[in-house]
Amino acid sequence: MWVILSWVVSLVVLGTCCMPEQVSARRMSLNPQQKARLQHVEKIFVSALAVTENGLVDATSVRQVVSRQLSAIGFTMVAAPTEAHDVTLKVKCEERKTWEGIKRTNDQVYRPGAPSRIWKGPACQLRYILDDQQGPWHYEVRTTFDNAWEATRASRETDSGQFALRHLCQALENSTFPLALAAEWQQSHRLASLLTASTTDTATKLTILSLADHAPDDIMLRALQDTLTRTNLTLPATVALGHMGEPAIPTLMKLLSDNASPVDIQAAAVEALGEIGAHSGNVEILPPLLTMMHAPDVHLHVQTEIVKAVGKIPDQRSVEPLQQLGLKAWTSSSTDPEMQELREAIDWSLWQITPGAHTDE
Repeated sequence: MWVILSWVVSLVVLGTCCMPEQVSARRMSLNPQQKARLQHVEKIFVSALAVTENGLVDATSVRQVVSRQLSAIGFTMVAAPTEAHDVTLKVKCEERKTWEGIKRTNDQVYRPGAPSRIWKGPACQLRYILDDQQGPWHYEVRTTFDNAWEATRASRETDSGQFALRHLCQALENSTFPLALAAEWQQSHRLASLLTASTTDTATKLTILSLADHAPDDIMLRALQDTLTRTNLTLPATVALGHMGEPAIPTLMKLLSDNASPVDIQAAAVEALGEIGAHSGNVEILPPLLTMMHAPDVHLHVQTEIVKAVGKIPDQRSVEPLQQLGLKAWTSSSTDPEMQELREAIDWSLWQITPGAHTDE
């Protein structure tokens, strides 16, 4: 009996020791002082690890490509952990990704580069260390294939580990992880500088615009305002302004009221205003929106976006104008899909403001 009990205890202890460490347990919550320090990170030490089915292999290529990518957006690399540096970036590349445990909370799982719970193929995991503790950021770079052995055989090669590592380095070379890291650290000065630089390629600028919500300050606002003048980026820059809060309202109102603005830009400006109103509770934007909603020359698509924006800013002043517009829309004989979208938007907005104020009641 004691022998059996001893074996059970041993197995429990062994299982506890070998249980994969859950990611969520290792993350730290940053205090305001640490967040402020991250905004000024300049020097980074890259610690790289490469693991294949045959064990550890030389990770020099991984460290070099990651360092090169970070240097490209202005970070300074240090060669050794003994040299002064602000943070350590840990990179672990594996031929077959190990079990990751419970995923992150909040919205991190939806962010670009967020680790996949399903993916088990070759992958590189990137994390940073601050004050000897792991930060909350976690980024994953993957290959285009999920089975290194099969991909190696199809390419008529023999070493699946080196094959996977080579392709992971290519994936890191093409990854936007440095921009995601700068956004995570709210380094608006770095992102804004790249966004407004004439030497920055369009793909990089589009990535920065998609990350602008991580750094909503005056520096990013000015960069977005500058970007509006570039026709190929006007639309995504307008969308990004919706994340800048109330300081962006005058710029968006100007875009909306400018008759020279294309319909898609006006619609994007209205949508951005709606987001700002929804998050800030600012009702000062309602009067001009309600006025334009009934303008005779307003485009149907823009009108629909205005109705949606008004619904995001619940205010009783909007009920009567919406009801008037609803009467016109629902009595119209138009079969245009955009007209139907307008009708549905009116009903939705009225419900948001006054649940009993449907146009069909």
